[in-house]
Amino acid sequence: MKKICYILFLATVFTACDKQLQESPKNRITTDNFYSSDNEAILGVNGVYSWLGTSGGFKSSLWRALDEGTDVIRVRKRPTDPEPNYTMSSFSPGYTLAIWTNLYKGISNANLVIDKVSKATGVSDAIKNRVVAESKFLRSLYYYYLTGLFGNAVYYDETNYSLAETSVLPRIAADDIRNKIVQSLIEAEQYLPAKFTGADIGRATKGAAQTLLVKTYMWLKQWDNAQKKAQEIIDSKTYTLQANYADIFTEANEMIGTEIIFEVDFEPVLNGQDHQAWYEPEKQVGVSPFSGRSWYGTYIPYTTFLNYIEPNDKRRASILATSYNGQQFKVDPVEQIATWSGPKFWRLTQAADADGGLDMYVFRYADVWLMLAESANENNDPTTALTAVNEIRKRSFGTTGVFTANLTKDDMTNYLFKERAIEFYGEGQRRLDLIRWGKLASSVKTAAATEDAYVAGNVQPFNDLYPIAAVEIQKNPNLAPNNPGYQ
Repeated sequence: MKKICYILFLATVFTACDKQLQESPKNRITTDNFYSSDNEAILGVNGVYSWLGTSGGFKSSLWRALDEGTDVIRVRKRPTDPEPNYTMSSFSPGYTLAIWTNLYKGISNANLVIDKVSKATGVSDAIKNRVVAESKFLRSLYYYYLTGLFGNAVYYDETNYSLAETSVLPRIAADDIRNKIVQSLIEAEQYLPAKFTGADIGRATKGAAQTLLVKTYMWLKQWDNAQKKAQEIIDSKTYTLQANYADIFTEANEMIGTEIIFEVDFEPVLNGQDHQAWYEPEKQVGVSPFSGRSWYGTYIPYTTFLNYIEPNDKRRASILATSYNGQQFKVDPVEQIATWSGPKFWRLTQAADADGGLDMYVFRYADVWLMLAESANENNDPTTALTAVNEIRKRSFGTTGVFTANLTKDDMTNYLFKERAIEFYGEGQRRLDLIRWGKLASSVKTAAATEDAYVAGNVQPFNDLYPIAAVEIQKNPNLAPNNPGYQ
């Protein structure tokens, strides 16, 4: 985040100090003497944020895991590329090991801050409450991704986060962890402000905690709670939908867009990432500037996804691309690719490598409207569901494009299946949506049938979850047995 200094050293320094020091000398930083002021408490929680921006987080591995191998995009393969997602095993877990370890580092750091700051005598009540609330939100976010991608997991909090205790804990049911997430977020939202200003822009707000709370309620199928909390966010009038879909993703609107609820900031070179490179057209399109750039991987929209988007959908030009500056792309001679991912992810003034500055939008206000629609539909409240989806349709099709009559429950479910794919293309929502709906394997198999025979032939229902890496089970045998389908 532009306004939050990432203090990665805090977690490693404090862990080392805990192991090695028996005393707390005045000239050494330890967990016992560090949290003695408001500023130090804030530095501590900045360290909890930092795990969002690492290679095991949204810098690389996490965003790939959330969108790769879904029914929306496929990876354009080269002879040296491994097959994504569906050849993983406990002994060859790919980037999922980095995700697992990174999320737990964030959780451990959050627990440390919650424990120490809540007991600190030199921290003002206002900062203490806010910092603890931010840490509880971040811990909840890390557990949200952990349970969504791996299922049952080890849970520990500020009461039992020492290495001696956590290294032998067994996994517990994912829904049990989600219930703990709910409690943490309820505690957090009351101490988080609606908005931050100045140097604090980018921190977790009340709306961020509430949005994650809605998502967690939906995993638990607590539809009434989900509907009420989504409506509460809307009634707060804290956010508004950006009038033009394309404007959401401009560099100028990062961090300050009217519908951005929570995002992870990246800046070129200083704290860059390679997200943009995967979504920009490759050089064989024959149009500048793409023809003069180098890439190492590209996400291509599946044809089934292309067919979801109506010709008059105003989002189409942002999500898909067949030309640039009036010049038609050449069709890829090997895979006959004619349509590429569109400019919502492009940063043409930046190098298409690991130094890109594209921010990762974690939660947007459009998501709140569509979650309201889904939870209302499950609650047999078609009128509220219709109102909610029409808010998004007004932007996508204009006022004449709204639905004028309630949809049946099944029709609304089918509509939201496609609508969420379109609205959040490439934004890290699709995999968890498909898993939550129980539709990952079937949807991927259908999408890949004519365009990626390997994926279509290998995806299995057990791929809903990623494997627990064998090295982690070796360190803690109580993590066994592994997720079904993985040896």
